[in-house]
Amino acid sequence: MKHIYRIDHNQSHTHSWLVTVQRRGQIYHRHFTDSLYGGKRKALQTAKVYRDTLIATLKPLTRLERCQIKKKNNRSGVSGVTRIDTWGNTRNRRYPRRYWLAQWPIGNGHAKMKKFSIKLYGERGAFRRALRARQEALKHLAKT
Repeated sequence: MKHIYRIDHNQSHTHSWLVTVQRRGQIYHRHFTDSLYGGKRKALQTAKVYRDTLIATLKPLTRLERCQIKKKNNRSGVSGVTRIDTWGNTRNRRYPRRYWLAQWPIGNGHAKMKKFSIKLYGERGAFRRALRARQEALKHLAKT
């Protein structure tokens, strides 16, 4: 069952259902013990009502809001915009490839990406283009 877990721990005499729902960075959890609610089945029914009430009142993040969360390991300062330093190979010759990458979700777990060469546009120009591409994509995402 989604968001509902069974806890049976004989040593601590804990027999309950645990409801855990996370919304917007806040975790809501509550135990429904068999002894307080008149048995395993009634405790589960009460836990389901509590879970359904939480889910109905606490709306999850929209896809757009989720896309704008800046991760802890972000170094560009903008979510979805990354600087890439890598090596390419052509005819057995290695060469550096540096670019800014903009990416955004398109649905079904897939993402669209667009690269902007630092060699072609310069550091600032490539970053600005990547930023603009991401912002435009998120505008379209907000409309859907």
